[in-house]
Amino acid sequence: MLTPSIIDPVARNIVIITTTLSTLMVIEYIWSFTDEIRLVWPRFLKTTEAKIYVVTRYAGVAGQSFNIWFAFRMVSGAPNSPSTCRAWYLYQTLMTQCLLLSVESLLMLRVYKMYRKGKSICALLTVFGGAQLAANAASVRSVITGISYTPTCVIISPHHSRIYVGVSIIVTFMVILSTMLWRFFGSSSGLSEAPRAWLKLAVRDGSCTTIAIMMIFIFMFLCNTRVINTQMSGNIIFYVLFSFLWFAAGRIVLHHAKFRNIQGDINDPRLTQTIEVDPDDIRPFDDSDACPTSPSDFEVESTEVSTPFDSMSDAGTRDIADGHLCGEDNMQLSRCAPTFILIERCISGRGSGFKK
Repeated sequence: MLTPSIIDPVARNIVIITTTLSTLMVIEYIWSFTDEIRLVWPRFLKTTEAKIYVVTRYAGVAGQSFNIWFAFRMVSGAPNSPSTCRAWYLYQTLMTQCLLLSVESLLMLRVYKMYRKGKSICALLTVFGGAQLAANAASVRSVITGISYTPTCVIISPHHSRIYVGVSIIVTFMVILSTMLWRFFGSSSGLSEAPRAWLKLAVRDGSCTTIAIMMIFIFMFLCNTRVINTQMSGNIIFYVLFSFLWFAAGRIVLHHAKFRNIQGDINDPRLTQTIEVDPDDIRPFDDSDACPTSPSDFEVESTEVSTPFDSMSDAGTRDIADGHLCGEDNMQLSRCAPTFILIERCISGRGSGFKK
C-alpha cells in the first residue's frame, strides 16, 4: 500500500486534469448550444445521427459530473472497499466503450453513404466493428481484476491486457479511415463541387479522430511497457479518452449538420427559377448596333433550349450522399421534366445578338 505522501500528489493531479477537461467541455457545450438547437433537435426523430448526438452529449455531461465527484473523493483520502473500486473501473470501461461505439458508428455511417450503401461495405464495417466489440468484452474481466490500486482507487499499475484492447480499437479506426481515403482519392475527381466538399469533410473528421485515438493509445502502450514510467498514465487515460470522444462525437454531427444547412442555402430554389417567355411578346433590342432593325440586314431564328431548372430546385432539401435527384421510384416525373425557352437570335453582317 502506498503512503499518503505518494497518493495525494497523484490524486491531486487527477483532480486538476478532470477539472480542466470539464471546463473545456462546458465551454464547448455553451459554444455549440445554438447550433444544437437549430440543426440537431429538429432532426432528432428523423435521423440516427441526431439521436446519437443527443444521447452522447447529455450522458457524457452526466458522466463527467460523476468523474469530478469521484476525483475529489480520491483526493480527500476517503477509503473505498474493493468492490467499490472494481465498480468504478467497470464504469470507466463501459463509458469508454459506449463513447467509442458512438464515434465509430458516426464515421461508419459516413463510409456507408460514400459507397452508396452497398452490402459489401456494410458487411466489412460490421465485421470489424463486431470484432472490436468482442475483443473489448473479452478483456473486461482481466482489465478490472488485474489492476493494482490503493484504498482510494488510485491505480498503481494497470493490467497488460489493455494493450490488446487498444490494438483492436486502433485497427478499427484505421479500417474506417482507409475506406474513406480509398473512396476519396478514387472517385472525387469526377464529382461535382458539392459531393467533393462532403467527401473532404468526412475524410477530415475521420483523419483527425483516428490520429488522436492513435496518439492516446500509443502513449498508453509506452506506459504499459514501461518505456514511459509514470504512475499518472494509468489514471489519466480514461479522463482524456472520455473527454476526447465526447468532443469528437459532437463535432462530427455538427459539422455534417452545418454542411447540410449551407448546402441547402446554396441550392435555394429561389435561385433557380424557371424563366417563362411569351413568344408573342418578343421584341427586338433597343440597341440598333447590337441587333439592326432593317429587314434586309437580319433574319430571325427560333431556338428551343432545354434547361433542367425544375429538377435542380429540390437539390438543397436532400442529403448529398443519399442518392440521385431524379429517377427514383418515389419521385414524380414532372420534377425532372425539362423547361423550354424560346430564344430569338439576330444575325447580320455587322453584329449579332439574342433575346430571351
